[in-house]
Amino acid sequence: MDRLSFLRNLLGSAALLTLPPRELLAEHQPGLLDWTEECELLHAWDGYVKGFRFHDGPQVLEQIKDEDELDLLREYDNEHDPDAVAVYWQGRKLGFLPMMENRTLANLIDHGMKLAAYVIYTQPDEDPWVQCFIGVQLIVPSNPSFQRYLDDYMERPDAGYKRHRHYGGEGAEDAGPSS
Repeated sequence: MDRLSFLRNLLGSAALLTLPPRELLAEHQPGLLDWTEECELLHAWDGYVKGFRFHDGPQVLEQIKDEDELDLLREYDNEHDPDAVAVYWQGRKLGFLPMMENRTLANLIDHGMKLAAYVIYTQPDEDPWVQCFIGVQLIVPSNPSFQRYLDDYMERPDAGYKRHRHYGGEGAEDAGPSS
């Protein structure tokens, strides 16, 4: 017996007339980050986690894997840095984005922009200040006009990424390793 027949038998045919049409029933309620499924991820920053040895970094380093997701949390009341952005892995504080390099990312967070952070690699055998290298991406909702903007930029002969050494641009030969 199918569901409709069961309900008819249980409630009587007239009772089914009181049920709203399926179209009016509540749909899936979006989660906090459901909108990020169709987004552009724009590289914003990469570098080492600072203060790694003073937080939970050394205790969890062996468990951290490449491409693990990280959480970034603004610390507005940080006494050492008004732009402090803490880095967390599975609820454990690893350290901070470097002072003097975090202002732009802190400003983005302050203005409600969403950032995705992830582990690029770990180096357990190195000094603590270079054991965890991470990347941060800006999450931008994808829409036709933004896509047109990106397409136009990518086709421009003077697009900055075309000159970046990672893409074989000008200065690729004489540029040293990025810091």
